[in-house]
Amino acid sequence: MARFLQQLLDAQEPMFSRGIAMLEKSTGHSSVDVRLIADITEKSHVIMRKLGLDTSDTTGRELYGALVASVRLGTFETLLEDDDYVMIKLDSKIISFNLIDVIENAHHKLPFAHQTIAHGQRSLRGELLSRYIDHARTDDVTTRQIAESIGLLPGDDAWYNFVKYHEKQTAKPVKEFIK
Repeated sequence: MARFLQQLLDAQEPMFSRGIAMLEKSTGHSSVDVRLIADITEKSHVIMRKLGLDTSDTTGRELYGALVASVRLGTFETLLEDDDYVMIKLDSKIISFNLIDVIENAHHKLPFAHQTIAHGQRSLRGELLSRYIDHARTDDVTTRQIAESIGLLPGDDAWYNFVKYHEKQTAKPVKEFIK
């Protein structure tokens, strides 16, 4: 299962798989990674169906084109509002359902081969980490150490993790803390 996430995150092997195995062991083998993969698959299929695409035979180019078109049509916000960590690999290419990635791809008219997925990867790293940290059996410090050793805590993500943590804890957008 780690391979699916490793490909989406472009993480280094074999360290990534070993780290995920250690994180899974720390949860008592609760299949946190498997649940995340199931969520990603379900959410991506729901969005694809909302776009009018068949999940069994849609190509990466078709999906990418439909996501970019949703920006021009103004339907992207409701379509992608809670799916910032959802990504899928089709035709050997990763496609991000992250709202910011989709907007940037559309705005800059990036071709399929040169699309951006950085925001989706950041969100997926954060989602994976938060699921392990939030697990009842894990130790926060140990989980963060393992995550850092496998590349789930790059320095560039610090601001994002701070925002997500505070929004999750308070159910209020961070801008309310800045006043």
